[in-house]
Amino acid sequence: MITPLLLLALAAPAHSAGPPPNPNVQRQALTHCYTETLATDLHAHVAVDAFKAKLDTLCKPEAEAFRQASVHSDVAVGIKTSAAQDNAASELKDIVEMQFERYKSYFETNTTPR
Repeated sequence: MITPLLLLALAAPAHSAGPPPNPNVQRQALTHCYTETLATDLHAHVAVDAFKAKLDTLCKPEAEAFRQASVHSDVAVGIKTSAAQDNAASELKDIVEMQFERYKSYFETNTTPR
């Protein structure tokens, strides 16, 4: 006799044996792009407000590659596309905010008289 649980397991769609896609490579490329700009602007003593203003215009190709990879990864594990897009937008916002906070911290540490 086949149990109902076994029937459910047999009826479930087969998933690929490998792990879901991981957007880590794209995330690292995006972070690297921001880090290069951060270092250049710190060296040039760009004001904190000016750095923040330009953050939204930086690293567009890397941000788009990360957004697409993040959405693809979420959808691959069963998250709805709209939720996956929201997740990617939120993570991009967090990455930009983290870069701004890093810049602000470095700028204040290195330009404050001692």
